[in-house]
Amino acid sequence: MGHLIGTSSLTTEHFKLLDAGEYMCVARNPGGDDTKLYKLDVVAKPPVINGLYANKTIMKVMAVRHSKKQIDCRAEGTPPPQIMWIMPDNIFLTAPYYGSRIVVHKNGTLEIRNIRPSDTADFVCVARNNGGESMLVVQLEVLEMLRRPMFKNPFNEKIIAKPGKTTTLNCSVDGNPPPDISWMLPNGTWFSSGIKTSQFLTGSNGILTIYSPDGDKAGKYRCAARNKVGYIEKLIILEVGQKPNILTYPTRPVTGVSGESLSLHCLSDGNPKPTIAWTLPGGHVLDRPQINRKGNYVCKAHNNAGDSSVTVSVIIVAYPPRIMNRPPQTIHTIIGSLN
Repeated sequence: MGHLIGTSSLTTEHFKLLDAGEYMCVARNPGGDDTKLYKLDVVAKPPVINGLYANKTIMKVMAVRHSKKQIDCRAEGTPPPQIMWIMPDNIFLTAPYYGSRIVVHKNGTLEIRNIRPSDTADFVCVARNNGGESMLVVQLEVLEMLRRPMFKNPFNEKIIAKPGKTTTLNCSVDGNPPPDISWMLPNGTWFSSGIKTSQFLTGSNGILTIYSPDGDKAGKYRCAARNKVGYIEKLIILEVGQKPNILTYPTRPVTGVSGESLSLHCLSDGNPKPTIAWTLPGGHVLDRPQINRKGNYVCKAHNNAGDSSVTVSVIIVAYPPRIMNRPPQTIHTIIGSLN
């Protein structure tokens, strides 16, 4: 639509592509006339969907069964684009559209009510104007119920590995969609699931396998689980076991007196803390020594990293009875007295 202002200007509002072309201005009076030609180009801007400057965009979206899901398709362009959704059964819905379960709002937003498993499909939004068209492909996945990640054992742990023996750290987790699990090693390196090296294997089930653990692999391991709903972490401290080392024990034969008590000391350290057991002559095992005869007593320290033992020789000395306070050889007494 155009109109004249005064005698020299033509004003046109809300340009359309049809307004493009040549315009001629003619000035005429009794003395003659004059003309001037103008060429008008109308520039159209192709549609841009959700601010994404691409002809075709693919995005994945998740929804919970029986819920309501809204998918945006906001299109901008010159002239204003027309928005249309192509449904999985190849039905075309132009905005606005109002159905009992499917609604296409005026701004292009697709609303699906009472989500069904059969809605797992591709929904395509097309925005078109004279400048071109853009397309948004939405891959909708319907889930039974969303659950944030949760460890089966939510507590931090301390594991003591046997030196050189393959060890596993368990970080089993539940969640929907199934969480992605990753591990941070003591040196700060992150491993995702399915990584295998000469020293480590990360399984998809949350198990970290450590081959031939030694002191270099001891430290803090951090397990992380993430899905669309949440993110959690837990800490597992790995210590490499130390075989028991007996620190204090008799290095020479020990002499005991028959009938009297005797203490034998056997102190050890290790990781985990060792248990101590004594084997008496004859093979009987006791928690602590009971000295009642001579022979070799074996102290054994044990943990899951190994065993250590020492042998202590005990000699029992016996003395013949001896009366210490003897009465005099001749005793005199008076008749009727008590002495």
